[in-house]
Amino acid sequence: RWIAPRLAGSPLVSWLALLSSTCRTIPMAPIIAALCLSFVLPLPLDTARHARGAAPAPALMEAAATTYRLNNYLLPAPLTPRNNMVLVKLRKSEEGETSRGLVLAASQRKIRDGEVAAAGPGLTHPESGQLLPTGVGAGDHVLCEEIVMEGEAIDYLGEKHRMLPDSRVVATLEGGVMSAATFKPSGERLLVRLPKAVEETASGIALAGLGDSGELPSQGEVVAVGPGQLNARGEHNPMPVAPGEFVVFGRYAGSELDFEDGFKYKVVFARECLAKW
Repeated sequence: RWIAPRLAGSPLVSWLALLSSTCRTIPMAPIIAALCLSFVLPLPLDTARHARGAAPAPALMEAAATTYRLNNYLLPAPLTPRNNMVLVKLRKSEEGETSRGLVLAASQRKIRDGEVAAAGPGLTHPESGQLLPTGVGAGDHVLCEEIVMEGEAIDYLGEKHRMLPDSRVVATLEGGVMSAATFKPSGERLLVRLPKAVEETASGIALAGLGDSGELPSQGEVVAVGPGQLNARGEHNPMPVAPGEFVVFGRYAGSELDFEDGFKYKVVFARECLAKW
């Protein structure tokens, strides 16, 4: 009674009558009910929207547009570093240069700068069981050492990245600005400003500058210090030197930096310092 008035005069009735007369052995009630409901009941909201050719929901468009690709392989989810590994998106630059005034001098350790794309939670100390958290996080602008035998160069999301342990992160740059003032050393590293020529400190000690041989001096003034190395309790050990002090280190220790401010710098570990004053 409810369906018949809505189908009166419809070509569907004639078609169903013909089908019923030729296929009397087939029970037609379920088929007729399903067909009638499909014509009478309204379409779901999303189905009707797509039937009209409207754009899909923004959330669906965003999900469809997000593609995680690693070395030309599609990933079902974003890349997540484990333990103390750090994924760094390397800045595009010419060899030996970085942006905004920082020049990386040739040294035994090749240093690159970039932005942290993702970082692992840290390492668990094997004896204490204490988590030693990773010292950097996503969004930090960092300088890192590229060691051929350590870490992995990868192509992620169409960009060059480097996966390496946080121990290879030399420093973070506050605000992404590259200068000695914004340079924050990692771990037990120091930023040491080298003398230009023969200089005399406030205490009257002469510092040898860059000589005719081109070798950099192995002493200088500490400009910035890191927080210290993490111990088994997850705490930073105190640093043995402080900014403003002068140190002597091995000739081949550290990595050379030049911020184009008229000085040359070296990043050295506190344990590489032989003496201070």
